[in-house]
Amino acid sequence: MPTVMIVDDEKIIRNLIRKSLMRTGYKVIEAENGMEATELLKEKSIELIIVDLVMPKKGGIELIMEINTTYPNLKKIVISGKLPTDSDSITELTDGFRVDAVFSKPFEIFDMLKTVKSLVPVSNSDL
Repeated sequence: MPTVMIVDDEKIIRNLIRKSLMRTGYKVIEAENGMEATELLKEKSIELIIVDLVMPKKGGIELIMEINTTYPNLKKIVISGKLPTDSDSITELTDGFRVDAVFSKPFEIFDMLKTVKSLVPVSNSDL
């Protein structure tokens, strides 16, 4: 069963994503901020991380830069309510920070699930 980490300081967002992923066959780990995520990454094996950009203690960009150095093969999805939606900003994130997908809040959960499944498929034996 693939494991996904959700890193967002908004509990309601974490709950929405967690419930949707678990129903689809994923194991989910949650962190409220980048510092907590860093500690969990040392202890847990995950296949994909969903990161909010704006968080207290350690923000998403700092966390992603750390992940790119320490866990270069980890799949990454960025979510943010403060993200400019122009194509240059999205391209900078996907290319410059090696992010696999970007979602602006509010996002459509079914679109996110489709993206998660394309990055880290769940096999029938995982269900």
